[in-house]
Amino acid sequence: MTTPAEHKDLVRRYLNAFNDRDHETLAELLAEDVVEHGVHDELHGVDEIVDFLQAHFEVFPDYSGTTEAMVAEGDTVAVRYRVSGTHSEEYRDVDPTGHTVEWTGMAMYRIEDGRIAEIWLEENRLGLLEQLEAVDPPAHLRI
Repeated sequence: MTTPAEHKDLVRRYLNAFNDRDHETLAELLAEDVVEHGVHDELHGVDEIVDFLQAHFEVFPDYSGTTEAMVAEGDTVAVRYRVSGTHSEEYRDVDPTGHTVEWTGMAMYRIEDGRIAEIWLEENRLGLLEQLEAVDPPAHLRI
C-alpha cells in the first residue's frame, strides 16, 4: 500500500513532466483509463489528455506551472497552482494577443495502483479571458 507522501511524489513527477512536455513520463504516470474532469470536456485515456496538453502548448508555447501548495490524504492529492504563458495562437475564438497571462487553479488527483486514475481541475478561466481582453471584468470590480 502506498502512502500519501508517495502519492505526492507521484503527482510532483507528473507536474514536472507536464512542464517539461515529457509525454513518455506523462503516459507512465497516468492510468490507461484515466479520466480528467475539467474546465473543458471530460477527457478519457492517456492519448486524449496528451493531445489536449499538446494543443494547449501550441496556444501558450512558453506555458509553465508552479505548485503553490500540495496536500495528500488517502488516495487523493490536492494541488493549488499558478500558471503563465504567452498567448500565441487562437484560444476559445480569441485571436492571438501576444499577452503574457497568468492564472490560478486547483487540481485533485486520485491515485490507484501507483498511477493517476482521475483528475479534477478548476481554473480561473474568467481571469484568463479578462487578460486576453475577450471579456470585461464585472463593473463592480473595475477601478
